[in-house]
Amino acid sequence: MTFPPLPDRQIILLPARTAAEASAWGSAAMAYAAAFPDVDFARDPEPVDWRGYQHVTIVRPGFWPDDLPLLVKQANPEAVLDLIPVDTPEALQIVFNVRVYYGWRYGPQTEFDWKQLWEPGVALVGLHGRADGELAPADYTIVARAQIEAVKITSHATMDTVKRLRAINPDLFILVRPFTAFTDKDQPRRITPEQFVQFTENDVARLYDADPTLRYIEIHNEPNVRPEGLGGSWGDGQEFGDWFLRVMELYRQRFPDGKFGFPGLSPGPTLAAAGRADSEQFLDAAAFAAQQADWVGLHAYWVNDREMTDGRLGFNFVNYRERFPEKLLFVTEFGNPNQPKGVVASQYARYYGMLRHVNGLGAAFAYIVSTPDPIESPRWAWRDETGADAGIAGIVGQRSFIR
Repeated sequence: MTFPPLPDRQIILLPARTAAEASAWGSAAMAYAAAFPDVDFARDPEPVDWRGYQHVTIVRPGFWPDDLPLLVKQANPEAVLDLIPVDTPEALQIVFNVRVYYGWRYGPQTEFDWKQLWEPGVALVGLHGRADGELAPADYTIVARAQIEAVKITSHATMDTVKRLRAINPDLFILVRPFTAFTDKDQPRRITPEQFVQFTENDVARLYDADPTLRYIEIHNEPNVRPEGLGGSWGDGQEFGDWFLRVMELYRQRFPDGKFGFPGLSPGPTLAAAGRADSEQFLDAAAFAAQQADWVGLHAYWVNDREMTDGRLGFNFVNYRERFPEKLLFVTEFGNPNQPKGVVASQYARYYGMLRHVNGLGAAFAYIVSTPDPIESPRWAWRDETGADAGIAGIVGQRSFIR
């Protein structure tokens, strides 16, 4: 005789101190509870009989006593813990909406689940293409020497760049960033979402229409700095979020198969001299838009070995994973502009290795293969403007830390 499977009972712990707070958190989960059966709610863990639940979802883990997971597992060793690190009912609603959309009752928690979003299953070894778009002959030598698996290009590049890159690596992943200038004579100018699409659509279409693999598109770059639109096209993260969603809406009409990403920010506190708004505050205000993107980009910079693994600097993806637990992430720029190239080469090789098997991380793109800017080139570039290799590519190509 075959017995029917037992129902998968789930309890969701809501981080509420009062009935009113519980109502707000519970309202955020109503659509989720309607989509999946056998869901209970609680705001006081003490009277819960953990033996009656196969899954325990803990919202805002930092709210609860540190020993709560241990107490659950002691009462029911078979219980599966599902942690959702969000701070507001609005953020919880977005997470649950994503789960309902993809049919993920408990979110992507295994490699198999993440592969639904990212088929390669590992963080690819990436490099940002030439700053002014089309790669130069010396750049391809660097890409080949480093055995690069992913390249980020701006929309000024053409299919000639794509074809030459694919001749080096037929399976190369290519990320596209639509590009237009947001300043005029060093002054911010106002560019509406409609204008941005008008200015960039033809360039993106030239690539999108010619190659069915060119689908990942990062909408803009470092919007929390003045040269990239702050103070001209938007005043804060909230306004940029609205701008971003409108651009994405328009792009989806023209590029229906596109995978659109929220852009990496310039990380760090407010710097009036550099025209930068605090990245954490900006992201807080724009998170509603990032949650609606297909993926989220981030930037990670450091100036010494310690900072390379700091959760707010080189390991900035840790911060982003806490904010966006179920989003595919890309490190769309990373680098160390200060130390000697030999030190930087060793750091980059280790960095790629450390990120290789981070779940939900698609690729990490070092900044930058080359640039004609005489100030930026010695700080960031993997080769100089004479074509001379800076020594990073060969060390990365050895794959000493890739497993």
